[in-house]
Amino acid sequence: MQEQLAKLNPYILVVLYKGENYHKDDTPDIIRSQHLPHIFKQKEAGILSIAMPVRDETNIAAIGIYNLTDKEQLKDWLEKDPAVIQGIFTYEMLSSIGMQGDTLL
Repeated sequence: MQEQLAKLNPYILVVLYKGENYHKDDTPDIIRSQHLPHIFKQKEAGILSIAMPVRDETNIAAIGIYNLTDKEQLKDWLEKDPAVIQGIFTYEMLSSIGMQGDTLL
């Protein structure tokens, strides 16, 4: 067990919530044309490990797991997300730990 615990790394979990403008008619277009390219830039920069939209009927729109420990650095990325700027999403950042190399199957 100690060997497994030694592999734990810090991450930041981001919960995206549906913002006040989430239900507007142009939201799907903004998500596709502006939000997703911003997410892909985060993936290319190597800071975003996992991004998952939530499909249930809830106020949570998505979660992301980031390879960062500095919340101010991540906040800078999140505040530049066009969907956050336009009130489609709000977010919460949570410090977390996980095993490096975990993957989705």
